[in-house]
Amino acid sequence: MNNIKTVIKILFSLGLGIGLIIWFWDSMSESDKAETINAFKRANYFWVILAPLIGFIGNFIRTQRWRLMLRPLGYNPNYWNTFHCVMVMYFFNLFVPRLGEVTRCSFLAQYEKVPIEKSLGTMVTERLIDVLCLGVVFLLIILFLGKENYDSLSTNFSLLTKGFGGGTFTMILKYSIPVLIILGIAAFSIYYIQKNGLDKLVELIRNKIKDLLTSIISVKDIKEKPQFILLTISMWVSYLVMFYINYLALPETNHLPFISALVCLLFGSFAVIITPGGIGVFPIIIQMVLVSFKVNPSIALAIGMIAWSVQTLGVLIGGMLSLILLNVINKKQNAVIVE
Repeated sequence: MNNIKTVIKILFSLGLGIGLIIWFWDSMSESDKAETINAFKRANYFWVILAPLIGFIGNFIRTQRWRLMLRPLGYNPNYWNTFHCVMVMYFFNLFVPRLGEVTRCSFLAQYEKVPIEKSLGTMVTERLIDVLCLGVVFLLIILFLGKENYDSLSTNFSLLTKGFGGGTFTMILKYSIPVLIILGIAAFSIYYIQKNGLDKLVELIRNKIKDLLTSIISVKDIKEKPQFILLTISMWVSYLVMFYINYLALPETNHLPFISALVCLLFGSFAVIITPGGIGVFPIIIQMVLVSFKVNPSIALAIGMIAWSVQTLGVLIGGMLSLILLNVINKKQNAVIVE
């Protein structure tokens, strides 16, 4: 049953993203399609490939920050095991949004013996910090975007949501995942009560919530607070630079101001929540942003498609390598211990 639910979620998410690509491509004129394809051919792929490499630096930084968050809980996991768990997270998020967070904690439990409920607590804290950082990005955008670009961006965003089908599209995105989560919790609760009784379920929930809350507030006990703050700032700067470097791939975009990269970072972060890996949504949102900065729509779409394609390829390759390396590295370590 769980496998069927997973398959349904994957097919729904991928179908949504692929459907958006097909719908958007069909809505383009033949001249726009030709110009977009031509932009792919003209792009300087030195910058295109450099962008995801900068993103990988952000992943190295995220790994160390996560290790700092786990130390107050009494765990100091191996750096490379933790890094590969982070890469696995991005890999699985390509198929089902937010599945990667759970998978990341599961792998850390398997290879570093960190209880899932404790690492999940640090995930909640990490996401809260990320939301706070996005809030800072939003404030910077308000301060430096300018009224003309704001009005243009607002107009383009309104047109985009109308093109997606308005209320129906939004309602599906808003309620489908919560409904699946509620149904999953209900099914587990019924099964557990039948097997162990209601008292055991209440006790299990109480203990899990206690461990989760302990993990969430453990960030206050981090001893290396200056390092933690520096890592957080450095990580988000690397993501910002990653977005900006894509502009250098084409002469039509290499003049864009840095504030446009901030806007891409903000909206691009939401794109990967809507569909797995941002498939379908990410290139369209990047186009929306760049058109607001007077970039030709077909060129703007090309930059979005190029950036998304290369980054997704990097996540696929990096994730698969990490899955392999986790197994290989830990087999060697276990073999040494046995000997």
